[in-house]
Amino acid sequence: MKYKLLTLLILFFISPWVQAAELISWKSYLGGVMLIALVIATFLSLRNEKAESRMAKIILAGLYFWVITFAELTILAVIYHFSH
Repeated sequence: MKYKLLTLLILFFISPWVQAAELISWKSYLGGVMLIALVIATFLSLRNEKAESRMAKIILAGLYFWVITFAELTILAVIYHFSH
């Protein structure tokens, strides 16, 4: 069961049909946006001195993650709009 789920997850991110149809898959952009947002959100929440408890840092990291993700997606949408 775990092997099937792992295979489906890999096919979701690296689908040969999607890769053949598009120059760069939208999933690659989404993965990059999520990775960048996760790293920055973790860094910002750990450096925040006002959030003393572990739970506050986790909630703050989630908030930072979503704000950064939406900002990056907005920037990508604007770039896509003006390039096409």
